[in-house]
Amino acid sequence: MGATHSGTFGAGAVFAPGDVLDGRYELRSDLGRGATGIVFEARHQFTGRTVALKIVAPAADRAQLWETRGRLVREARALAAVHHPGIVEVLDGGVLADGTPYFVMEKLEGRTLEGLLAARRKIAIEDTAAIGLQICDALGTAHKAGVVHRDLKPSNIFVVRERDGVERVKLVDFGTAQVASPEAYEKLTGSGAILGTPAYMAPEQLLAEADVDSLADLYALGVTLVECVTGRVPYEGSYQKVLLQVCSETPPPPLRQIFPDLDPALAPVLQRAVAKKRADRFPSALEFARALHAAVPAERRRTTLLGAPPVPKFAPASAPSADPRRKMPRAPYVTPVSVVVGGGTVDGRTEDISEGGLLVITRQACEAHQRAKVRFASPIEGRVVTCEAHVRWVRAAPPEVANGARAIGLEFIDASPEIRASIARYVAAMGEATGS
Repeated sequence: MGATHSGTFGAGAVFAPGDVLDGRYELRSDLGRGATGIVFEARHQFTGRTVALKIVAPAADRAQLWETRGRLVREARALAAVHHPGIVEVLDGGVLADGTPYFVMEKLEGRTLEGLLAARRKIAIEDTAAIGLQICDALGTAHKAGVVHRDLKPSNIFVVRERDGVERVKLVDFGTAQVASPEAYEKLTGSGAILGTPAYMAPEQLLAEADVDSLADLYALGVTLVECVTGRVPYEGSYQKVLLQVCSETPPPPLRQIFPDLDPALAPVLQRAVAKKRADRFPSALEFARALHAAVPAERRRTTLLGAPPVPKFAPASAPSADPRRKMPRAPYVTPVSVVVGGGTVDGRTEDISEGGLLVITRQACEAHQRAKVRFASPIEGRVVTCEAHVRWVRAAPPEVANGARAIGLEFIDASPEIRASIARYVAAMGEATGS
């Protein structure tokens, strides 16, 4: 059991599973790490509810620590300002005695759009339209509240299955969000700062203009939807390469010229969404949504990205499967993972889990048909476990896509009965939670 921490951390505080934060939240497992903080699965000690808790990561110096603390506070307040089922809900927050802030969110069970694209490369137009409409609805509410996300991209879009079995999309990671009421806390990002991922950044963001507004989010959504249906983004490469393409005075070729298979009804909608000039884009999320409605009629729209829900009762490894591609039922599960393979280490995160193995998303190179050693947090207890695995397949991004995500299918070789039992309980619980 870790220590109880109520607020006596130093500037380089280190948190770990087992710690009890603020006398209320027991940290259980590491869900992810970013530039501004660490996200833990945590359990509220009084209610027993499982949540996601984000807290500032250790910093190299005081200046960096101040900036990351400020960003975390901004993210919490941005989320608190927007109430919408398509945006992750903030539940609680606090500041430790030394000024270290944290906040608590609903814990999402599902897959990131980035992970889905890494595994599939493309998504059907029916699913793409449904995703776009849900995000337009969420962005419309955020923009009315004066919140601009500024880092919309597939890794910040989560697909979840609610208790009614319906798949829904949720936006996460508002760490670089812009809020209309900066007097609530000091402004952290002045003009001239570059925030975001180049391929999804609007031209005004790439040029660090001071008046970046909600149209930048709509541009990023357009890029994301182009990637969903084509497997590529309009402008690819490093920041410098994307900037040169965007700032070129030569008009870009029509999307249908670049992607001949692009649906002719959807193409003009996406073409307008990714226009270089703000005046040529949709003026609001509502107008974007109306165009999507017209391009893809309701009877064609669906969300079937997560497939069939996991079944509550798991089958033994020897049991036949209705789906020959999968020997065992699986469930969405996100946690950092390290894979030692071929004399090196591949770091990434899991996207789903079964008794038979893991789906891993990474941006590092990895070859298929190798033996590996995988280290990850078990889904029930949160303890870090290690076992031997076989890299069954790797789906890498096309060569022209810089920094593309890779999907890796790992099959367990010697996972202990305890590890398999833990995974089986988790998959069964996920099936029961979705009513399957």
